Amino acid sequence: MKAISNQVGSFYPRRENFRLTPEVKEKFTEKLRRDPKEFCGHDVSQAVRTDGLKLVFSDGSWVCYRLSGTEPVVRVYAEARSAKGLEKLSTAAKHRIFE
Repeated sequence: MKAISNQVGSFYPRRENFRLTPEVKEKFTEKLRRDPKEFCGHDVSQAVRTDGLKLVFSDGSWVCYRLSGTEPVVRVYAEARSAKGLEKLSTAAKHRIFE
Protein backbone atom coordinates (compact mmCIF):
# COMPACT_ATOMS: atom_id res chain seq x y z
CA MET A 1 0.00 0.00 0.00
CA LYS A 2 2.82 2.39 0.83
CA ALA A 3 4.39 1.89 -2.60
CA ILE A 4 1.06 2.63 -4.28
CA SER A 5 0.56 5.68 -2.07
CA ASN A 6 4.02 6.93 -2.98
CA GLN A 7 3.19 6.52 -6.65
CA VAL A 8 -0.31 8.03 -6.81
CA GLY A 9 -0.53 10.03 -3.59
CA SER A 10 -3.07 9.86 -0.81
CA PHE A 11 -6.83 10.06 -1.06
CA TYR A 12 -9.21 10.71 1.82
CA PRO A 13 -12.80 9.49 1.31
CA ARG A 14 -15.98 10.18 3.30
CA ARG A 15 -19.65 9.25 3.10
CA GLU A 16 -22.33 11.12 5.05
CA ASN A 17 -26.11 10.85 5.16
CA PHE A 18 -28.31 13.88 5.78
CA ARG A 19 -32.01 13.62 6.62
CA LEU A 20 -34.17 16.08 4.73
CA THR A 21 -37.49 17.69 5.52
CA PRO A 22 -39.88 17.76 2.53
CA GLU A 23 -39.19 21.48 2.09
CA VAL A 24 -35.40 21.07 2.13
CA LYS A 25 -35.62 18.08 -0.23
CA GLU A 26 -37.69 20.05 -2.73
CA LYS A 27 -35.32 23.03 -2.63
CA PHE A 28 -32.21 20.85 -2.85
CA THR A 29 -33.63 18.81 -5.73
CA GLU A 30 -33.91 22.07 -7.68
CA LYS A 31 -30.26 22.87 -6.92
CA LEU A 32 -29.21 19.46 -8.22
CA ARG A 33 -30.66 20.28 -11.63
CA ARG A 34 -28.02 22.99 -12.15
CA ASP A 35 -24.33 22.31 -12.78
CA PRO A 36 -22.26 24.73 -10.71
CA LYS A 37 -19.14 26.21 -12.32
CA GLU A 38 -17.46 26.64 -8.93
CA PHE A 39 -17.69 24.78 -5.62
CA CYS A 40 -15.79 25.40 -2.38
CA GLY A 41 -13.14 27.52 -4.09
CA HIS A 42 -12.55 24.95 -6.85
CA ASP A 43 -13.49 25.31 -10.49
CA VAL A 44 -15.68 22.35 -11.46
CA SER A 45 -13.87 20.56 -14.27
CA GLN A 46 -16.62 17.99 -14.82
CA ALA A 47 -20.20 17.38 -13.70
CA VAL A 48 -21.16 13.71 -13.95
CA ARG A 49 -24.83 12.73 -13.74
CA THR A 50 -24.52 8.95 -14.00
CA ASP A 51 -25.75 8.36 -10.46
CA GLY A 52 -26.70 11.64 -8.79
CA LEU A 53 -24.49 14.69 -9.29
CA LYS A 54 -20.74 14.26 -9.02
CA LEU A 55 -18.60 17.39 -9.20
CA VAL A 56 -15.01 16.64 -10.19
CA PHE A 57 -12.17 19.13 -9.63
CA SER A 58 -8.85 19.50 -11.43
CA ASP A 59 -6.81 18.18 -8.46
CA GLY A 60 -8.70 14.86 -8.56
CA SER A 61 -10.93 15.62 -5.57
CA TRP A 62 -14.69 15.36 -5.94
CA VAL A 63 -18.05 15.47 -4.19
CA CYS A 64 -21.16 13.50 -5.15
CA TYR A 65 -24.78 13.96 -4.09
CA ARG A 66 -27.26 11.07 -4.31
CA LEU A 67 -30.87 11.44 -3.25
CA SER A 68 -32.34 8.26 -1.81
CA GLY A 69 -35.34 6.88 -3.62
CA THR A 70 -36.71 5.17 -0.51
CA GLU A 71 -36.19 7.63 2.34
CA PRO A 72 -35.84 11.41 2.85
CA VAL A 73 -32.04 11.29 2.78
CA VAL A 74 -29.26 12.65 0.60
CA ARG A 75 -26.01 10.74 0.62
CA VAL A 76 -22.88 12.79 0.15
CA TYR A 77 -19.67 11.15 -0.96
CA ALA A 78 -16.44 13.13 -1.07
CA GLU A 79 -12.80 12.43 -1.74
CA ALA A 80 -9.84 14.78 -1.45
CA ARG A 81 -6.07 14.64 -1.60
CA SER A 82 -5.64 15.72 2.04
CA ALA A 83 -7.53 15.44 5.33
CA LYS A 84 -7.83 19.24 5.44
CA GLY A 85 -9.18 19.31 1.88
CA LEU A 86 -11.73 16.64 2.78
CA GLU A 87 -12.96 18.64 5.77
CA LYS A 88 -13.36 21.70 3.57
CA LEU A 89 -15.27 19.77 0.89
CA SER A 90 -17.51 18.02 3.43
CA THR A 91 -18.40 21.28 5.16
CA ALA A 92 -19.19 22.98 1.84
CA ALA A 93 -21.25 19.97 0.69
CA LYS A 94 -23.41 20.07 3.80
CA HIS A 95 -23.79 23.85 3.54
CA ARG A 96 -24.99 23.54 -0.08
CA ILE A 97 -27.78 21.17 1.03
CA PHE A 98 -29.15 23.34 3.81
CA GLU A 99 -28.45 26.90 2.58
